[in-house]
Amino acid sequence: MLDRYSEPRRDAATLAARRAALLDQLGWLEDEATALAPLLSALPAWAVEQAPMPDDLSAKETFAALATLDRDVYPAWIGRLQAEDAPALDTPALPGPEGANDRPLDDLLVDLRAARAGLRETLAAVPAQAWNRRAVLDGEATDLYGVALAIVRRDADHLKTLAYRLHEADLRTPKG
Repeated sequence: MLDRYSEPRRDAATLAARRAALLDQLGWLEDEATALAPLLSALPAWAVEQAPMPDDLSAKETFAALATLDRDVYPAWIGRLQAEDAPALDTPALPGPEGANDRPLDDLLVDLRAARAGLRETLAAVPAQAWNRRAVLDGEATDLYGVALAIVRRDADHLKTLAYRLHEADLRTPKG
């Protein structure tokens, strides 16, 4: 029956391809940061330093927060997944990095690319068999494959939110 979810193949070649694909997808954030740099630097400062709502992050704060997750949260998850039996991992809210709006945009994007490259190196160093270790992410059973996919999806969601916000914004310089 095709109406049921089937577990993906778990032979060595398929799992190696899946790991390579996830590492490549994680690199997408580095590529996006590189592509966004000239576009965002052409915008008025307020467009990347202001958030639309008090509980939202600005574009600069979002980039700084993603770098913080890559540097501080996700490597800890990977370490716990290798050291503990089925650790419970909870996706944190994006940290509100202090001072991000005072930093140059290019520095934030360089930091984001470096943090993601470090995360990818950490994941690439995980032995193949350890990718199958069980974890619980936000209450759902998964493994390192699922954790890596959740990171990719979260990146995409945050960048999509920023893109929609900037697309819908009136970016003309205010007349004064």
